Amino acid sequence: MTASPLPPTASASPAPRSDLACPACMGTIVGNATELSCTACGARYVIRDGIADFRSSRHDYYFNPVPREEMRALTDKARHQPWATTVQTFLEKVGHNPEWLDDLVVDARYAWKLLLRLPQDARVLDLGCGLGNLAKNVAPLAGRFDAIDLTFERLQFARVRFERAGGLDNITLFAGGEGRHLPFPDNSFDCVTLSGVLEWVAADSAWASGDTKLKRAFAAFSSFFGSSNPRKTQIRFLREIGRILKPDGQVFIAIENRLSYRYFGKQRDHHSGLWFGSLLPRFLANVYSMLVAHHPYRTYTYSLGGFRRLLKAAGFPRMECCGLTPGYTELAELIPFRTHDARWRPVKPDGRERIKRGRHFVPAYGFVGTKAVPDRPSLAERLAASMESQLTAEPGTMRFKRFRVTETDKGIIDAEVEGRQVVVKLSFNATAEASAARNYQVLQQASEWPALRQHVPRAIATGDIQGLRYYAEDRVAGHALRDERAVHGAAAWFDPVSDLLEALNPDLQNREAETFSGEVFKEQVANPLGQVKDVIEGPLAIDLARFFEEHFDSMRMRLGVVHGDFSDANIFVHGTRVVALIDWDDSTSRGIPALDALNFVDAIHRRRNPDASTDTAMSRLSRWERLTDTEQAFLVKSYGRCAIEPSCHRALAALYWLRRIAHQLDGRLVYDRPGIEAQIVRVFDRLLHEADAA
Repeated sequence: MTASPLPPTASASPAPRSDLACPACMGTIVGNATELSCTACGARYVIRDGIADFRSSRHDYYFNPVPREEMRALTDKARHQPWATTVQTFLEKVGHNPEWLDDLVVDARYAWKLLLRLPQDARVLDLGCGLGNLAKNVAPLAGRFDAIDLTFERLQFARVRFERAGGLDNITLFAGGEGRHLPFPDNSFDCVTLSGVLEWVAADSAWASGDTKLKRAFAAFSSFFGSSNPRKTQIRFLREIGRILKPDGQVFIAIENRLSYRYFGKQRDHHSGLWFGSLLPRFLANVYSMLVAHHPYRTYTYSLGGFRRLLKAAGFPRMECCGLTPGYTELAELIPFRTHDARWRPVKPDGRERIKRGRHFVPAYGFVGTKAVPDRPSLAERLAASMESQLTAEPGTMRFKRFRVTETDKGIIDAEVEGRQVVVKLSFNATAEASAARNYQVLQQASEWPALRQHVPRAIATGDIQGLRYYAEDRVAGHALRDERAVHGAAAWFDPVSDLLEALNPDLQNREAETFSGEVFKEQVANPLGQVKDVIEGPLAIDLARFFEEHFDSMRMRLGVVHGDFSDANIFVHGTRVVALIDWDDSTSRGIPALDALNFVDAIHRRRNPDASTDTAMSRLSRWERLTDTEQAFLVKSYGRCAIEPSCHRALAALYWLRRIAHQLDGRLVYDRPGIEAQIVRVFDRLLHEADAA
């Protein structure tokens, strides 16, 4: 990360800064490594920790859920301790609120960046950058990335975050944003991002003036009128953003929908905390808020038409829009509604989904506002063009139909190229990239691997667009088994699925059983066990090591291909036939195939009992007597192919969960202490105690 707004080789004497402007008068800024000043009005701005402080009045401003001194201590420790420990500590201080986990570590929530039209050397500003997760995810697309926030302690935390992450030397941090002007000259940026910011712009306006309750109440009420009206305040703010944008620049806004279906009795307004607050006429909402919350209603969100009018009034007549559901936090799907790119052809939802995913009632929006349509393509358009060239398709023939986001920080785009149905997978962090690359490698090898060829999608294209890697494969025929089980019942699928397992390892029963030791033991047991032991404390870690060593060290079994996520979501069927197996991210060619059979039984149980706790679900799976006759027969057949006795079932169930949970620790689970308690500590504590009792 850039340690200072000045280049590292700058001299100590004041030097002009063409990339900055005085927020008070727009005068020329000069400075050195410790201080900046304005040549016109004489204003001085200190540089601390490499962060230029352009705050004009609110120098003591602090907006953060962690108390200031605790946040400073946390930032100091973050320089030396594991990053997972820092995140866990932060989350403990906010009561393990999942929204903060999303804000700190989830990378796929910024999938909307595919809609941006950025030149290779783009200069981008994140306005209201908070703890820096957006900057971390979008900065690799830019030549220079500036991030500004009013809370200095948040910026200090973000600075350490960027240093620990590495590879983010193009980020420069600033404190400020509340002055008359933003501290940048006209036409500076190709893009400005506002994620969860616009609705708060007017919230902190000085409405609570007066030395008596009556005067303060009058000031609060009158803040609805005149130039202090929240909408007018937001328009001024957006116009200031328009000033610093280049003529073809973009402003991206992520914000809740005023008419979200959730606000119709299911959830309070996110910002005011009032039931139905955003749905009321503004004047009534203001009176309602004054009576109930004792402050005016100033956190304005808008409907789709309201946002269009707001942006037009602020000087952005061109608007693109996508729905973000279930919100711009915890993002699961991006639904384009209005774009300048004709490639987006989303499938229209049916039934109640027409409301929940419809343009007027979707929970949140992502808007791209421009003064004029940029003449350069978006990242999504460039991705499509790259694929078209590899598939020798006519330019402009690729169509995007659905854009989903997974909990493993991948983007999944269902698309069509000249009638060919394809799936495009995007990776939003290094862990997701490694698993996506592994899946693509397996698909490539499958063409020379008879056991897999008929059961996997075909790998068709891969590439890199401005640092964003993609992998494409043919969409398989049929439907996911999870969607078909209701038609025929779960029991009807055990024989076809058993046949699929045998097809993946057709010669398994002809192989010699191998001793489960050395490199095999290390890969299958020791490595995932090490990951789990890193996040748990006390005697459980010792007991776990002893359990797996006693049951697996020197055990003999046949090894073969293991899918690694053999659930009814990844098995595709047509009629009563199993036709394909997708998502080979966690696969190995030298594993225990019986673990896939356990995976399938576990998936059936969880689909049947979605509210069961993880330890209860795993207890049921591990106890042979609690399985149905059909499940037992299915597992006995799988165990027999691997030369494993059914008496090893409990140990195999524990190993299945160990390996599954280790994969999750490569992602967000490692930061989630309640998740670790529920999915690791309670599960293994119960399994070990039940094993001792048996």
